[in-house]
Amino acid sequence: MGVLEDFFVKAKVAVDALGEKAGQIVDVSKLNIKMAELKNDMKNEYVNLGKAVYKAKKENTDDDATINYEIAQIDNLTLQIEELKKQIAAMQNKVLCKSCGQPNEVGSHYCAKCGEDLFAGESSEPETKDDFEDFDE
Repeated sequence: MGVLEDFFVKAKVAVDALGEKAGQIVDVSKLNIKMAELKNDMKNEYVNLGKAVYKAKKENTDDDATINYEIAQIDNLTLQIEELKKQIAAMQNKVLCKSCGQPNEVGSHYCAKCGEDLFAGESSEPETKDDFEDFDE
């Protein structure tokens, strides 16, 4: 009976791993849907910004409040989209290029799309802090 029990244990582990992977795919899909919604919202904000600029120029008025509001909305949506991209990359075990945004395999040193150093500006050695530096004279 040991062989049969081993089979069921291994099958359970495989099913659990498959279930976890399926759950991850669902979570990534939900984030991709949310990102698509945000991109559509951004498109609408760009249309609103264009209308505000057109109206201000056509009527020779200064409508900075509306224009600044639309710009702030676009900036906010951009930040939300970037955060979603980071979450998706983390779920897929990827590293985003800081230059072009391309997801790259963990362990890559250069971006597969633009060739940028993925760790430019980052120290390869962990920072060490002297816990007693405040007490040094």
